[in-house]
Amino acid sequence: MASELGPETLEILRKDPLKSALTATALQNFQMAKQFSDNKQALTSIDFDPTGQHCITTSLDESLRIYDCMSGTRAQVSYSKKYGCNLARFAGQPGCVAYASTKLNDTVRYLSYETNQFIRYFVGHTGMVTSLQRAPDAQSLVSAGMDGTVRMWSVDEVKPTGTVSVGGDGVVAAIDPSGVVVAAAVAGTREIRLYDVRKLTRGAFASAVLDTRATCAGLEFARPTGAHMVLAMSDGTVLVVDAFALGVRAVLVDTAPGTDRSAADLSAPVLQQMQGRRFGQGVTTTPDGRTVIAGCENGSVAYWDIEAAVARSGAGPRGAAPAVCAPTGVWSGSHDGPVGVCAFNPELMECASGAQALTLWTSI
Repeated sequence: MASELGPETLEILRKDPLKSALTATALQNFQMAKQFSDNKQALTSIDFDPTGQHCITTSLDESLRIYDCMSGTRAQVSYSKKYGCNLARFAGQPGCVAYASTKLNDTVRYLSYETNQFIRYFVGHTGMVTSLQRAPDAQSLVSAGMDGTVRMWSVDEVKPTGTVSVGGDGVVAAIDPSGVVVAAAVAGTREIRLYDVRKLTRGAFASAVLDTRATCAGLEFARPTGAHMVLAMSDGTVLVVDAFALGVRAVLVDTAPGTDRSAADLSAPVLQQMQGRRFGQGVTTTPDGRTVIAGCENGSVAYWDIEAAVARSGAGPRGAAPAVCAPTGVWSGSHDGPVGVCAFNPELMECASGAQALTLWTSI
């Protein structure tokens, strides 16, 4: 069942955060506006379409559910019982999504949810797909997997348009807001590498090794400039990394009660373990690139001011370790378990988070 969404809240949801700035006060006043309890198991991914009018979720119950963010209703549900589903992303033409398989093989499937028919299969990965992200042009995708490869795809072609073997014990990847640079975080070596999309096979043009024992389970460029990357780590921290110098600028820690996210084993299978526990999908940034948002084990959602966190590190002595920053604030609500997935609407004053239930947040 979904809770009621009043007309005043709908009006707020239609605000564009790029016109109505996401101020500190606006973020502090975020509250639950809508909650859907129709999933039978925990959510594994959330994505908004480029217009911000729809979002899609995947769940361990092998469902893909699409919600109308303007009316606050569920628009459609379909199941992928044969292949499983994860990392669903709107891509290509309206009404189409790509998602990773979790059973039988590691194929990325391209689906028309309006007709419930597959359009194309993107075959190539030989290990679990750990990352799937839509490029800014919405016609391309970047994927990464436990097979140690990063692949670029056009929604119009079956074969990848570019592939690079990164190695390690699996890899996660993201594409920057310009659509020109792909970042890859390599498990095992703790290395970050940057690739030019146009010269993917020529190797990385920049790289750095993180000073940490933890494994990166997910990364994202902060929009709109891509000046920073945020890395969700297996020890529960979030690293803010300078996307040009590849240095860690701040370490974000979640101090809410019950947030012990440390991994018992930081050996080779960690990335796959973290993916299974939905690490990496629970961290996102706001459209203005100023705030990191992350789900918490206790059912709340925490957020950090990136500029303030980076400024704290810059205020320290030269060569000092990056500042360790507690959350700027916490949104407390009635999530039914650990919050494993988060995403911020690219156009509306709205954030989505999920444990088993999907919750829409807005500033009241």
